[in-house]
Amino acid sequence: MSTNREFIESLKHEHARMGRLLQVIDDGCWWTEENPGRSTVEALKEQAAQIRVAVDKIEAAIGHLGS
Repeated sequence: MSTNREFIESLKHEHARMGRLLQVIDDGCWWTEENPGRSTVEALKEQAAQIRVAVDKIEAAIGHLGS
C-alpha cells in the first residue's frame, strides 16, 4: 500500500467482509455437530487464530492512535 488512505480502505473492506461472513454463519444455526460444513472445526479455528494474530500485529503497529 502506497498511502495511509489505501491501508485504511483495505482494512475497512476486510472488516465488511468479516461482517458478511458473521451474518452468513448466523451464530452457527447452520452448523451441526455431525456435519460442520465443508471445513473442519479445527481448520476454521486455525484460520481464526491467524486473523487474531494479524489484528494483534496491526493493533501493535498503530495501537497508540486514537487512544
